[in-house]
Amino acid sequence: MNLKTFFLYIVLLSGLVSCHQTKTPTTPTATTKSEDQKKEQVALPVSSLLPPDTSSYDSPRFADRIKEQAQQLMKMNDAGLFDKLHQKLTTTLSADQKDYFLGHPNLAVLAISKGNIFENGADDLGYIVYNKDNHRIEIILFNFKSNTFNTLYKELKVVNTLQNTDCYSSFGSLDYLIASELIYQEEYIRLNSSNYLIDDNSFEVTDISTNKNFDLQQGCLNKKVSKDAMANSLCVPTSSVYANFQCLKYDKKKQIFEIYFSQEFAD
Repeated sequence: MNLKTFFLYIVLLSGLVSCHQTKTPTTPTATTKSEDQKKEQVALPVSSLLPPDTSSYDSPRFADRIKEQAQQLMKMNDAGLFDKLHQKLTTTLSADQKDYFLGHPNLAVLAISKGNIFENGADDLGYIVYNKDNHRIEIILFNFKSNTFNTLYKELKVVNTLQNTDCYSSFGSLDYLIASELIYQEEYIRLNSSNYLIDDNSFEVTDISTNKNFDLQQGCLNKKVSKDAMANSLCVPTSSVYANFQCLKYDKKKQIFEIYFSQEFAD
């Protein structure tokens, strides 16, 4: 190889190296990735960061208590206490609602609520029922617009936005808490063919910012919920003695129910 050819070879080789370096993309540093991820997390709504709640009935850590509760509920059902309440309440229902429960004889209605639950401007319905097949209390909601019946914690997702706050202390899911109170009220139900849900008309769709049953100052409240957004809240009483409630609000965009207010041991 002569000297001229040698220098030409060196020039070509240098050009190839330079071209390769230009085309190689720069890789973001770990620090850059971390900062981008943090920005994305901050932008997400609070409820989307929280996992959907599971009913206490479906949680292994509640197994022993659920077994005991199921036996007590079965005893009350076998005594005809739930059927009496069902017959009393379903007489007021429209024909289509009666047909649903005639087609589901395993469900005994224990309380009814009506209002714009799904924010569709219609009279939706909420039912607290005893499921004779599963020996548990369920909260079933009727969406008037879609003409569908679905159950909280099953088809309808529930997210508790209070679970990481210092002020929230309830033990168990809403269906489990209601069952506990009904068992506590067994003798009253037996003597009066009624229950605290019916007598106090406390299972309701309401605006908690104007309803005097709710104390926003003393209760546990998600501060990000404005008073203007508190209308059409589904409130579930969790005590037959105290003015204890948990209130949910349906988010149409996310298609979930969010527990945003809890009132415990308040008169």
